[in-house]
Amino acid sequence: MTTDPAKSIPAFYVGQSILLTGSTGFLGKVFVEKVLRSCPDVREIFLVMRPKKGLSVAQRLEKILHLPLYEKLRNEQPDSFKKLIPISGDAKEKDLGLSASDKQMLIERVTIVVHGAASVRFNNSLKFAILTNTRATRDMCILAQKMKNLVVSISILNSVTYLILSTKVNVCFHFIC
Repeated sequence: MTTDPAKSIPAFYVGQSILLTGSTGFLGKVFVEKVLRSCPDVREIFLVMRPKKGLSVAQRLEKILHLPLYEKLRNEQPDSFKKLIPISGDAKEKDLGLSASDKQMLIERVTIVVHGAASVRFNNSLKFAILTNTRATRDMCILAQKMKNLVVSISILNSVTYLILSTKVNVCFHFIC
């Protein structure tokens, strides 16, 4: 007897508290929409985002939720948006730019980590890319290790960045070491 994936995935997410970085990027937005629409019993989704262009994280989230991507949710499950909790942070900052109180709350409540924050601009300096991509991933791992109820931690790798940097891998590793 095999398990029906359409039933097992929503069942897995019942009562789960998700921490998502990269929530304002393409994959992050799609992930949020899919989880809210397909897994209605998810407890909450913490969205790490930075204030930008004079907008607070709450204002940015409100603006994002008016994108056409979320139209079906707005019409059919408008209360699902109450599960979204924006948290001020920044992948290029040490410890993801999270406040001590936010870190403690995440340590207490998060069960699933999806780390998708990364710099995808290919004209950034190598130092900036390392801080944003590599250090942020390390800092997320350190935070995840402290989480009391962690079930799974996932890091989304950017294959486009990998393909471009793979031709310079010796230079990159020499610089890092």
